[in-house]
Amino acid sequence: MLLGIIAGVLALAALDAASLIAVPAVLALLCAIALAPWVRWLEKSGAPASLCAALVVGGLLLGSAATVYSLAPSAEAWNNRAPQVLREVERRTREIALGISHSLAPAPEDTTSDKPESAVPAAPVDSSEPATDENEDEDEDADDDAVDKLMEGGQRLVADWAIGAPRLAAGAAFWAMLTFFLLRDRVMLARWGMSMVPGASARRAVGRAMRDVRTNVARYLLTITAVNLGLGVCIAAAFHLLGVENAPLWGVAAALLNFMPFIGIAILALVTLGIGIVSFDDPIIAFAPFAVVVVLNAIEAQMVTPMVVGARIRIAPIAVFVAIAFGAWLWGAAGALVATPTLIVAAAFVRRFNAAVQWSGPPREHERGEKGRKRQ
Repeated sequence: MLLGIIAGVLALAALDAASLIAVPAVLALLCAIALAPWVRWLEKSGAPASLCAALVVGGLLLGSAATVYSLAPSAEAWNNRAPQVLREVERRTREIALGISHSLAPAPEDTTSDKPESAVPAAPVDSSEPATDENEDEDEDADDDAVDKLMEGGQRLVADWAIGAPRLAAGAAFWAMLTFFLLRDRVMLARWGMSMVPGASARRAVGRAMRDVRTNVARYLLTITAVNLGLGVCIAAAFHLLGVENAPLWGVAAALLNFMPFIGIAILALVTLGIGIVSFDDPIIAFAPFAVVVVLNAIEAQMVTPMVVGARIRIAPIAVFVAIAFGAWLWGAAGALVATPTLIVAAAFVRRFNAAVQWSGPPREHERGEKGRKRQ
């Protein structure tokens, strides 16, 4: 037990230290599983495996590069506007809250007609006005300090991204090469992996589990990716109709964040709430982007995904939440994005492996009993 705990701690420390290689490796494995059906389809035409894998990986790289290139100006514009946006969100939120409090407050009773004019103290009212102004100035200073802290944090984040750009490029190159080799040599790697498993029954169980991952899980990952892309397109179209700036950027963000169930949509909803407050003067219309995100995600989660995917792979929501939290703690945002697909692949493999072991167990005992009777 103690050795197992020590081994687990050492494994976590190794994964944390090797995040530059571990994150692209996990992403390459997931992409290889999801893209394997496309490579097999291209191989049916008689093309070499190397060419098919290169076409699939190259097409994915070109699509990703084109998306980043087209959305880079929009992202840079929002990054430059971040300080003004934060200040505007804070100011508009305070105005909306003040307007709501005034609308909900009861109307003051008019008692001046019952009292003489001499009973109305004028001097105390005048003396209290400077104190009120001073309190408002103090509140504004505190809000400005909070906004300044957020701005400094955002600037540090941009600086960290600029410093980590070479690491990102190296990780992308490693991911592309590893995905290519996993797709090209997938048959050889599968045979090598099965040869490392001791025992014929365990080898058969691993083979059935790998076959299930290769077919069902690959289709599932492709389907989920298509659903997320559809959600991003719908959100981008709705934002464009509402008049939100850089609507395609928010569509891509929605598609990526939807790979993190529950948490991703919550982050997107909060961000779009701030964007709506900044973009529209009417408080009711300001909540329109937030409502669009919530409604479209509810339709996707409750209707589209169950209808398209079905009940092939069921995972408890608490397991998804823990996986996302663990991935974010271990590898940051990249770990949170790959946590759910990794959990799906691992759960499908373990479930199929256990089912294969249980299925192959009774026949083997029956064969042993028959052999014992023949010997007798």
